Amino acid sequence: MDTVVQWNIRGFRSNFEELKLLLNRSQSAVVALQECRLGEGQVPPRGYTLLLPRGGSPGGEAALLIRNGTCFSEIDLKTGLHAAAATISLEKTLTVCSLYLPPNSQVSKLSLTDLFEQLPKPFLVLGDFKAHSPVWGDSARMGGGGCLKSSQLKRT
Repeated sequence: MDTVVQWNIRGFRSNFEELKLLLNRSQSAVVALQECRLGEGQVPPRGYTLLLPRGGSPGGEAALLIRNGTCFSEIDLKTGLHAAAATISLEKTLTVCSLYLPPNSQVSKLSLTDLFEQLPKPFLVLGDFKAHSPVWGDSARMGGGGCLKSSQLKRT
């Protein structure tokens, strides 16, 4: 069974060896990464393709690693958010989006809605949302850490 993994890597180069271990053990088809801090000429681990946001997200803060041999189609997102996305053919076809919301950034509901509307369904958004909250064991409360009631969620 193919797996999809999410990791706030906090530096692609500084955690490259750990990333290779993760990929070797999990054999994941897709890895959504955040806080990549990619440098010029950074190459992906062997056996994977690295997708970065088109238009050059500063520092490559969101990225997707897709295992070679996995059929995918990159999505050219029109957004100011740090996001990379692709439609992936696994056991079923789905869209995977890696999203990074930097600390203290003001992200509007409109910009998130616009991003979600660009993603072919079904989609999975994985990322670092700066949603700290005691509800899930964090001692801090920050950003998007509030809980939504099910009546607030838009179902499509």
